[in-house]
Amino acid sequence: MSAMSAGAALDEIPAAQATLHGRIKWLCRSIQLAAAAWSVWVPVSFLWRWLPIDPDGLVGPLGYALKTDMSGLSAAQVEWFLALTLVVWIPDLAVGYCIWRLFGTYLDGRIFTADAAIWMRRVGVSGLAAVAADIVVRKVGLFILTSHVQLPLSTLLAFQTVLPGDLLRLLFSLFVTALALIFKAAAELADDHAQIV
Repeated sequence: MSAMSAGAALDEIPAAQATLHGRIKWLCRSIQLAAAAWSVWVPVSFLWRWLPIDPDGLVGPLGYALKTDMSGLSAAQVEWFLALTLVVWIPDLAVGYCIWRLFGTYLDGRIFTADAAIWMRRVGVSGLAAVAADIVVRKVGLFILTSHVQLPLSTLLAFQTVLPGDLLRLLFSLFVTALALIFKAAAELADDHAQIV
């Protein structure tokens, strides 16, 4: 490839990015709005479901699932469970923020750049943190809700430790993280190539 054709190919990259930017602008804005709405929806839907606090409403389903009598569950136990569970919203909020920033870089025209890849990696890593927090808080919450009954530790440790949804979120977060690493390497390679030519 001659130096002239290589230069022409590099001149086409910004034009191609501008065309791509024009085509995905509405999609980027929609994803940003969806990320913001999701970040608010998570705690609102959770509180809508759990308030007002009704320990009696939990006794039946939880007792059935654990195959034990859950009578005696107190409002304080449910309140501690709710407070702990709302902590999971913090990593979820980080995911929403990172998605907002990632698509903000796209809206600024920085599509195949190292900073966009860094924000993509942050989406993946914060997603991994959110999955881990969800698993840990679910288990601690179960210990809180069952602290008044005698259950074998093996039952408490095995009950809903990792759910299929957790594995899907984990897979997606790992995929986004791997894709971000590939994009970052490609952006750095393109920058190096541009400096040589």
